[in-house]
Amino acid sequence: MKSFDLDKLEEIAEGLALGFYLLMFMALVTLAAGSPGSGFLLLIAGACAQVGRAGIEEFVSDARASASRAARSRA
Repeated sequence: MKSFDLDKLEEIAEGLALGFYLLMFMALVTLAAGSPGSGFLLLIAGACAQVGRAGIEEFVSDARASASRAARSRA
């Protein structure tokens, strides 16, 4: 994979991390306001953002490691 594509994926992962914290805050506010259903849905959405972020970061680190191994084997 190209380095640019991996950088773009890292930017997406950073956005998902920000989205996770935003969704957790919104869930707290909605739960405090007395809307447990909406708070629960926001918690689920935040969990999905966290799982997506972790998956993307793992993929990027594996891709970078395999690229560095390939470069070392060529040299």
